Amino acid sequence: MKKIIAFLFVIAIYSHGFAQDVSSGPEFRKHRFGLKGTPGVSYFTMGKNGSKNKGLGYHLSGGLNYEYCLNKSTAIATGILFSQTSGGVSYTDSVGLEFSWTSGGQKLSDNAFMLLSRRYVFNSVDIPLKLKFRAAEVGYFTYYAEFGATANIITKAITKKNDVIMNSGELQTTISENEGKFDANDETRFYRGAVNVGAGVEWNLVGNTSLLLGANANIPFTNLLTKESGSISYMSGSDFTRATKLNYISLQIGIQF
Repeated sequence: MKKIIAFLFVIAIYSHGFAQDVSSGPEFRKHRFGLKGTPGVSYFTMGKNGSKNKGLGYHLSGGLNYEYCLNKSTAIATGILFSQTSGGVSYTDSVGLEFSWTSGGQKLSDNAFMLLSRRYVFNSVDIPLKLKFRAAEVGYFTYYAEFGATANIITKAITKKNDVIMNSGELQTTISENEGKFDANDETRFYRGAVNVGAGVEWNLVGNTSLLLGANANIPFTNLLTKESGSISYMSGSDFTRATKLNYISLQIGIQF
């Protein structure tokens, strides 16, 4: 993360120093604000054997966008977004699950003989830091590309759709206790870091107001789940270890002022 920020800083200084002549005029705005939403799809990548990604999840986020323009073609983009992202895991190793919940103020627990699959849902506060490069305006359209990093601060994590075999010899079932949802904060890291790459177009509507349309890939360089789970273990009793990263690809839809 530090290397990415240092790289962005060097590029920003370089761009600022070699484009001073286009940083003035009635169309140039030093500060730009906006609102943005990013619907998309998500998936896990596994760094160790024993589990694999199960299908596509969803990514939904929305919040405020801010750009500090170095010149007409280069800006530092950041903001704050509130997001929810899901992902599914299926287990190729034979592992069991211990789960607990609270009912009527009393903590209850149970064990499943074998965990087959489950789905995670994460809520987070996202802070991107990107360099945005804009081409010259063509008609009402300005095309752009951006590169940087995103820091996700995880505020809540749960699991649901826990498919299990409760006892040896029984059929597959889905855990229904606690409406099928269980706290996963203890097995989720507080922070997720990712490389952020995107491109799109700004469509000038009127004056300083533009519609923002784009696509973005968010590729993690940190694991999201902890190396060991306190609730998942092998039948022998040994710990189940993992290296799980959460990726997402999203559309960017917003308005810039």
